[in-house]
Amino acid sequence: METDISKVLRSTISSGKVLIGTKQTLNAVKNGKAQIVVVSSNCPEKTLCEMKGVPVVKYPGSTVDLGVACGKPFSIAAIAVIEPGESEILSFGSMNE
Repeated sequence: METDISKVLRSTISSGKVLIGTKQTLNAVKNGKAQIVVVSSNCPEKTLCEMKGVPVVKYPGSTVDLGVACGKPFSIAAIAVIEPGESEILSFGSMNE
């Protein structure tokens, strides 16, 4: 599954529109722009609690692993997907209540 979600993430980033970072992700959720959110396994619980009403995918790796999966040279705790592009990222989410 980890390779599947990593492939889907790369596809989403290259063909869709994403916002990287906790601050930008939370703003996108609050503004209703985020279709789905991807968070690392060690994303703070407080941050997860603020992502109500939007599907959340929990990436199995740490923030460093998520950064690598996205092809970025830094750690990433959260990503908001604004447009999925040609990826199937929307099928991975489960509603965060």
